[in-house]
Amino acid sequence: MNDAMKKIYLSTHDAWASVRDDDRGFQTAEAIAIAAVGIIVLAAILAVLQVLGVDVINWLRSQFGIPSSG
Repeated sequence: MNDAMKKIYLSTHDAWASVRDDDRGFQTAEAIAIAAVGIIVLAAILAVLQVLGVDVINWLRSQFGIPSSG
């Protein structure tokens, strides 16, 4: 192995070693997973509200004593 190839190998090896030992990638994956779960929860809430929207709103109004606007 000549000197240029050794330098490339060592720099590549050092770069991979620093990436492998770094936790930033794991934290990014956790953030993406939390965001995905949040989107799924929001989609579920929206689906329920589309099916039961009027009933839920009327129930909330009755619970808080808010008169209907109609």
